[in-house]
Amino acid sequence: MRLRGFVARTGRASAHWLLEGLLIVISVVLGLWVSQYQQARADRELAARVLTSLQREIEHNLATIEPFEAVHRTWASRLGSADTTASTRAGVDLFSTLRPSLPSGARSPFPFLRRSAWGAALSGGTIRLIDHDVAAVLSDIYRMQEITDGAVDRLANGVLTSPAIFDPASRASAVRLLELTLIDIQSSEASLIVLYRQHLPAIRAAAGR
Repeated sequence: MRLRGFVARTGRASAHWLLEGLLIVISVVLGLWVSQYQQARADRELAARVLTSLQREIEHNLATIEPFEAVHRTWASRLGSADTTASTRAGVDLFSTLRPSLPSGARSPFPFLRRSAWGAALSGGTIRLIDHDVAAVLSDIYRMQEITDGAVDRLANGVLTSPAIFDPASRASAVRLLELTLIDIQSSEASLIVLYRQHLPAIRAAAGR
Protein backbone atom coordinates (compact mmCIF):
# COMPACT_ATOMS: atom_id res chain seq x y z
CA MET A 1 0.00 0.00 0.00
CA ARG A 2 2.82 2.37 0.87
CA LEU A 3 4.65 1.48 -2.37
CA ARG A 4 1.60 2.23 -4.49
CA GLY A 5 1.21 5.63 -2.79
CA PHE A 6 4.86 6.47 -3.35
CA VAL A 7 4.68 5.53 -7.04
CA ALA A 8 1.51 7.59 -7.50
CA ARG A 9 3.07 10.63 -5.87
CA THR A 10 6.24 10.22 -7.94
CA GLY A 11 4.21 9.95 -11.15
CA ARG A 12 2.23 13.08 -10.32
CA ALA A 13 5.43 14.99 -9.50
CA SER A 14 7.06 13.91 -12.80
CA ALA A 15 4.02 15.00 -14.76
CA HIS A 16 4.02 18.32 -12.92
CA TRP A 17 7.68 18.99 -13.68
CA LEU A 18 7.25 17.89 -17.28
CA LEU A 19 4.32 20.27 -17.74
CA GLU A 20 6.19 23.08 -16.05
CA GLY A 21 9.24 22.48 -18.27
CA LEU A 22 7.04 22.46 -21.36
CA LEU A 23 5.48 25.76 -20.33
CA ILE A 24 8.95 27.28 -19.84
CA VAL A 25 10.04 26.13 -23.30
CA ILE A 26 6.85 27.54 -24.84
CA SER A 27 7.38 30.84 -23.02
CA VAL A 28 10.97 31.09 -24.26
CA VAL A 29 10.01 30.27 -27.86
CA LEU A 30 7.10 32.72 -27.75
CA GLY A 31 9.37 35.41 -26.31
CA LEU A 32 11.92 34.85 -29.08
CA TRP A 33 9.20 34.98 -31.73
CA VAL A 34 7.81 38.25 -30.33
CA SER A 35 11.30 39.72 -30.17
CA GLN A 36 12.06 38.69 -33.76
CA TYR A 37 8.71 40.03 -34.93
CA GLN A 38 9.33 43.38 -33.24
CA GLN A 39 12.85 43.55 -34.70
CA ALA A 40 11.58 42.71 -38.19
CA ARG A 41 8.92 45.40 -37.88
CA ALA A 42 11.48 47.95 -36.71
CA ASP A 43 13.77 47.00 -39.61
CA ARG A 44 10.93 47.46 -42.11
CA GLU A 45 10.09 50.88 -40.69
CA LEU A 46 13.75 51.93 -40.76
CA ALA A 47 14.15 50.67 -44.33
CA ALA A 48 11.09 52.70 -45.36
CA ARG A 49 12.56 55.85 -43.77
CA VAL A 50 15.91 55.27 -45.49
CA LEU A 51 14.23 54.71 -48.86
CA THR A 52 12.09 57.83 -48.42
CA SER A 53 15.24 59.89 -47.74
CA LEU A 54 16.95 58.41 -50.81
CA GLN A 55 13.85 59.02 -52.92
CA ARG A 56 13.75 62.69 -51.92
CA GLU A 57 17.48 63.08 -52.51
CA ILE A 58 17.23 61.59 -56.01
CA GLU A 59 14.15 63.69 -56.85
CA HIS A 60 16.05 66.80 -55.76
CA ASN A 61 19.08 65.84 -57.84
CA LEU A 62 16.94 65.16 -60.89
CA ALA A 63 15.25 68.55 -60.63
CA THR A 64 18.67 70.17 -60.15
CA ILE A 65 20.54 68.54 -63.00
CA GLU A 66 17.91 68.64 -65.78
CA PRO A 67 18.25 72.35 -66.65
CA PHE A 68 22.05 72.19 -66.42
CA GLU A 69 22.26 69.34 -68.92
CA ALA A 70 20.57 71.52 -71.56
CA VAL A 71 22.93 74.42 -70.74
CA HIS A 72 26.01 72.24 -71.11
CA ARG A 73 24.77 70.75 -74.38
CA THR A 74 24.30 74.24 -75.84
CA TRP A 75 27.61 75.44 -74.41
CA ALA A 76 29.56 72.57 -75.99
CA SER A 77 27.79 73.16 -79.31
CA ARG A 78 28.77 76.83 -79.29
CA LEU A 79 32.38 75.97 -78.56
CA GLY A 80 32.35 73.41 -81.37
CA SER A 81 31.15 75.94 -83.92
CA ALA A 82 33.31 78.84 -82.68
CA ASP A 83 35.65 80.37 -85.27
CA THR A 84 38.89 80.45 -83.33
CA THR A 85 40.80 81.95 -86.26
CA ALA A 86 38.71 85.12 -86.12
CA SER A 87 39.59 85.78 -82.50
CA THR A 88 42.74 86.89 -80.78
CA ARG A 89 41.54 85.97 -77.32
CA ALA A 90 42.61 83.00 -75.21
CA GLY A 91 40.52 79.86 -75.08
CA VAL A 92 39.32 80.60 -71.54
CA ASP A 93 37.88 83.93 -72.73
CA LEU A 94 35.84 82.22 -75.44
CA PHE A 95 34.76 79.60 -72.91
CA SER A 96 33.29 82.33 -70.69
CA THR A 97 31.84 84.43 -73.49
CA LEU A 98 30.01 81.53 -75.16
CA ARG A 99 28.44 80.25 -71.94
CA PRO A 100 24.62 80.22 -72.11
CA SER A 101 22.48 81.78 -69.41
CA LEU A 102 22.42 79.68 -66.26
CA PRO A 103 19.22 78.21 -64.77
CA SER A 104 17.27 80.58 -62.55
CA GLY A 105 18.91 81.00 -59.15
CA ALA A 106 22.08 79.09 -60.10
CA ARG A 107 25.30 80.38 -58.56
CA SER A 108 27.59 78.04 -60.45
CA PRO A 109 27.66 76.76 -64.05
CA PHE A 110 27.57 73.22 -62.70
CA PRO A 111 25.05 71.54 -60.38
CA PHE A 112 25.72 70.33 -56.87
CA LEU A 113 24.31 66.81 -56.49
CA ARG A 114 23.45 65.60 -53.00
CA ARG A 115 24.55 62.21 -51.69
CA SER A 116 24.20 62.58 -47.92
CA ALA A 117 21.27 60.11 -47.69
CA TRP A 118 23.24 57.51 -49.65
CA GLY A 119 26.35 58.09 -47.54
CA ALA A 120 24.35 57.71 -44.33
CA ALA A 121 22.78 54.45 -45.56
CA LEU A 122 26.22 53.03 -46.35
CA SER A 123 28.02 54.19 -43.22
CA GLY A 124 25.14 53.24 -40.93
CA GLY A 125 24.75 49.78 -42.46
CA THR A 126 21.04 50.35 -43.15
CA ILE A 127 21.53 49.54 -46.84
CA ARG A 128 21.35 45.85 -45.77
CA LEU A 129 17.68 46.36 -44.88
CA ILE A 130 16.78 47.36 -48.45
CA ASP A 131 15.66 44.85 -51.07
CA HIS A 132 18.67 43.60 -53.05
CA ASP A 133 17.36 44.71 -56.45
CA VAL A 134 16.52 48.20 -55.18
CA ALA A 135 19.94 48.47 -53.49
CA ALA A 136 21.62 47.48 -56.77
CA VAL A 137 19.70 50.19 -58.63
CA LEU A 138 20.68 52.78 -56.03
CA SER A 139 24.30 51.73 -56.33
CA ASP A 140 24.17 52.24 -60.11
CA ILE A 141 22.64 55.69 -59.68
CA TYR A 142 25.19 56.94 -57.18
CA ARG A 143 28.05 55.44 -59.14
CA MET A 144 26.94 57.50 -62.15
CA GLN A 145 26.76 60.53 -59.88
CA GLU A 146 30.40 59.94 -58.98
CA ILE A 147 31.29 59.74 -62.67
CA THR A 148 29.44 63.00 -63.36
CA ASP A 149 31.09 64.77 -60.43
CA GLY A 150 34.44 63.42 -61.60
CA ALA A 151 33.94 64.89 -65.08
CA VAL A 152 33.18 68.31 -63.56
CA ASP A 153 36.22 68.00 -61.30
CA ARG A 154 38.47 67.29 -64.30
CA LEU A 155 37.27 70.53 -65.86
CA ALA A 156 37.57 72.64 -62.72
CA ASN A 157 40.84 71.26 -61.38
CA GLY A 158 42.46 70.05 -64.60
CA VAL A 159 41.53 71.77 -67.83
CA LEU A 160 40.76 75.19 -66.32
CA THR A 161 44.11 75.24 -64.50
CA SER A 162 46.12 74.46 -67.65
CA PRO A 163 48.36 77.34 -68.84
CA ALA A 164 47.38 76.57 -72.45
CA ILE A 165 43.83 77.87 -72.07
CA PHE A 166 45.22 81.27 -71.05
CA ASP A 167 47.58 81.44 -74.04
CA PRO A 168 46.08 83.04 -77.18
CA ALA A 169 48.56 81.06 -79.30
CA SER A 170 46.95 77.82 -78.08
CA ARG A 171 43.43 79.14 -78.60
CA ALA A 172 42.20 76.52 -81.10
CA SER A 173 43.43 73.49 -79.16
CA ALA A 174 42.26 74.95 -75.85
CA VAL A 175 38.73 75.56 -77.16
CA ARG A 176 38.62 72.06 -78.58
CA LEU A 177 39.70 70.60 -75.23
CA LEU A 178 37.07 72.64 -73.39
CA GLU A 179 34.41 71.50 -75.88
CA LEU A 180 35.30 67.82 -75.42
CA THR A 181 35.34 68.18 -71.64
CA LEU A 182 31.88 69.77 -71.69
CA ILE A 183 30.63 66.99 -73.97
CA ASP A 184 31.92 64.48 -71.44
CA ILE A 185 30.10 66.29 -68.62
CA GLN A 186 26.87 66.60 -70.60
CA SER A 187 26.97 62.94 -71.63
CA SER A 188 27.39 61.84 -68.01
CA GLU A 189 24.55 64.10 -66.94
CA ALA A 190 22.26 62.73 -69.66
CA SER A 191 23.03 59.15 -68.57
CA LEU A 192 22.36 60.06 -64.94
CA ILE A 193 19.01 61.65 -65.82
CA VAL A 194 18.01 58.45 -67.63
CA LEU A 195 18.85 56.40 -64.53
CA TYR A 196 16.94 58.78 -62.26
CA ARG A 197 13.81 58.66 -64.40
CA GLN A 198 14.03 54.92 -65.05
CA HIS A 199 14.38 53.82 -61.43
CA LEU A 200 12.51 56.43 -59.41
CA PRO A 201 9.17 54.56 -59.76
CA ALA A 202 10.68 51.40 -58.19
CA ILE A 203 12.30 53.43 -55.40
CA ARG A 204 9.02 55.22 -54.65
CA ALA A 205 7.16 51.91 -54.60
CA ALA A 206 9.70 50.34 -52.24
CA ALA A 207 9.55 53.37 -49.90
CA GLY A 208 5.76 53.11 -49.74
CA ARG A 209 5.59 49.44 -48.76
